Amino acid sequence: MEKSHTDKATYAPFILLESQEFRSLMLSDLDMEERFHVFEERSDEGWSGNGYDWNSIAQVIMSEQLPDLMESISFDPEAGMFSAQGPRAALERLGAAMSSAFRDEEILRDLLSRAELD
Repeated sequence: MEKSHTDKATYAPFILLESQEFRSLMLSDLDMEERFHVFEERSDEGWSGNGYDWNSIAQVIMSEQLPDLMESISFDPEAGMFSAQGPRAALERLGAAMSSAFRDEEILRDLLSRAELD
């Protein structure tokens, strides 16, 4: 029997999914809507708040706060979903940083100011 674990609370609104086959940190488009307005402030630059934009935020976090994880986490965003894969401990660290950015609009704006459109 396959053991799986889903954590919807610790890194909310990000979800940490884990099974024998994979580990993933995800953010769905329904949750992204709550922060669309922050990205829309920079819509003239092409930002919209989709999964690719959250991937750009993750890249700033990785390079500035978690450079030791650059080799262990991979990303597979889509317009309607942010998704990162890697070891659980690495995803937990990324999840904490991403959740903080989501909860604090000033942190999000600051990261967005240095992010590159994907």
